[in-house]
Amino acid sequence: MKVACYGLQWGDEGKGKVTTYLSKDFDYVVRYSGGSNAGHTVEYGEFKLVHHLVPSFDVRTKAKGYIANGVVVDLKVLNDEVEELKKIGFDISSRLKISSLTHIVLPVHKMLDEKLELSKGSKAVGTTKRGIGPAYADKVHRIGLRLVDLKEKELALEKLRFVSELYKNLYSIEWDDYDCIFEEYEKLKDKIVSPLEIRFELNNSNVLFEGTQGVLLDVDMGSYPYVTGTYCNVTGVETGLGYPIKIDKRIGVFKAYLTRVGEGPFPTELFGKEADELRKAGKEYGATTGRPRRCGWLDLPLLRYAIEISNCDEMIMTKADVLAGMEKIKVAVNYRTSEHGKVIDMPYDLGLISNVHAEYVEFDGWKSLDDKNFEKFVKFIESETGKKITYISTGALISDIVRVS
Repeated sequence: MKVACYGLQWGDEGKGKVTTYLSKDFDYVVRYSGGSNAGHTVEYGEFKLVHHLVPSFDVRTKAKGYIANGVVVDLKVLNDEVEELKKIGFDISSRLKISSLTHIVLPVHKMLDEKLELSKGSKAVGTTKRGIGPAYADKVHRIGLRLVDLKEKELALEKLRFVSELYKNLYSIEWDDYDCIFEEYEKLKDKIVSPLEIRFELNNSNVLFEGTQGVLLDVDMGSYPYVTGTYCNVTGVETGLGYPIKIDKRIGVFKAYLTRVGEGPFPTELFGKEADELRKAGKEYGATTGRPRRCGWLDLPLLRYAIEISNCDEMIMTKADVLAGMEKIKVAVNYRTSEHGKVIDMPYDLGLISNVHAEYVEFDGWKSLDDKNFEKFVKFIESETGKKITYISTGALISDIVRVS
């Protein structure tokens, strides 16, 4: 069985928790895109993990993780994550594999990321400044450094010097501490495998593919230019692996409300006291940056768009418990354009959403998730999207999730 679990919104949907919960039924959890800009928070109860690069498999089980070549890896972040797990009693060294074709995030990528954001001024995207975009750009420019390139130190040094000189000439960025790269590489080199080496094992295993960010941040199909540097859609699975694979099921994760970090259009965004209350109730602060997330009501036109472009089979709803106790809950059901007043049920061009007014349906709030009002809310979303909600998250812990009959 090959299953993809991914976000249907602008990230932060709770994919880390959901993936960890589902991982008990799989041999491998595979990260296929993104980098350490991901922040997948998982509450075990007795401890909490924030996954940036280690795939979100349940560390208490026998599940294994694989970081595919579509990911860009910050070696120090990955090593620190593995070390932190070891400190709390979970040595995953033998359960983690990394593609030899994975590109490395270098210090110059982080420096350039910050420099680009500052130079854009009001046009800044609001990146995490983790160097993800520049690392992917260097991959496309054919000057990136891969893990396999570090096997031969002299050849690797030659490449590093070339990149360093290029960044100095083009961006006035100076860096020559190459030793730090080799030091981190030594710590993880025994985990590195060729994609062909692991292909047979993955093909004969139950695999859960873990998406990062969300479909609306996909570099092609998201709200460009306010997107991440790679493919967050399920189309990124094959790209990230480097070879074809059949996905048996696509599970999209969404919040009962909506959040986003960084700049970009947000038709259902809340402001002032209303936004502050929702942010506080949902603990909506970035796991990677700590930045407060922008909050708003659930947006069905965007959800329909994400379902359509990802060919979603079923959905998992998270954070409905956060809304418990609110007197009224709103859901955006369509948009009305500013210029001509045209009604849009689903945007075919996300560029349109900068110029629309969301139109809402209002629901009576619920005290608990056993409340009939919550059941009406769930049934409405299913009827409006045409997709079944198969699980509902009822709290922060991995165990706080129920299957919907």
